[in-house]
Amino acid sequence: LFSLYANVSRSFRSPTLNELYRGFRVGNVLTTANENLRAERADNFEGGIKFNKRQLALRASAFWTRIGQPVANVTLTTTPTLITRQRQNAGETRSAGVEIEAEYRSKSIDISAGYLFAASTVTSFPSNPALVGLAIPQVAKHQLTFSARYTRSKWNFAVQARTSGEQFDDDLNTFRLEPYVQIDAFISRKLNGKLQVYAVVENLFDSRYSVGKTPIRTVGSPTNLRIGFRWR
Repeated sequence: LFSLYANVSRSFRSPTLNELYRGFRVGNVLTTANENLRAERADNFEGGIKFNKRQLALRASAFWTRIGQPVANVTLTTTPTLITRQRQNAGETRSAGVEIEAEYRSKSIDISAGYLFAASTVTSFPSNPALVGLAIPQVAKHQLTFSARYTRSKWNFAVQARTSGEQFDDDLNTFRLEPYVQIDAFISRKLNGKLQVYAVVENLFDSRYSVGKTPIRTVGSPTNLRIGFRWR
């Protein structure tokens, strides 16, 4: 019924050719390359517990990761018309948190839910101490997911929801990406042994949330409807 697991590892990642030699511009943000980048090195620990009994499964885990010399887009200058950043090796970042998942399965119903807490911060940056203690860009501290599926005869119904807490789109934690909730729905019907017709509605309630700020705001996709056939 119960099982325990743990994992300890060390790894590294060399800078890519893009990071070393290719700059790019998005909106009024110019990011330059850096041919002097060094490899990132990470120390990782993860451990957890699993419980299974008939249709019910529960999982909980904790993790801790330290990355030395991570490659980051660091802001150099800011003007009303241009933000200039450069890829640099930040001194050190740390990410720690927990993940909890629950799943129930029966003949006709599948339900699952999950929660992730991740505290990811810059812990050392000798060349730019002002960044120490700030959140790592595009990492939300809280994330929650939920899905449910119901099957009856030739019909299949499903709904999926996900929500995320606030995060930031830059190293200075200036451009805030607000929390959001998005719900998707799915329905299908078998027409014969292998052919089925389906319909999917993504972002059912037309949630409008930021996915990027440069500082020009970019929003997520609006409500989308897809109808089609699937052959299995």
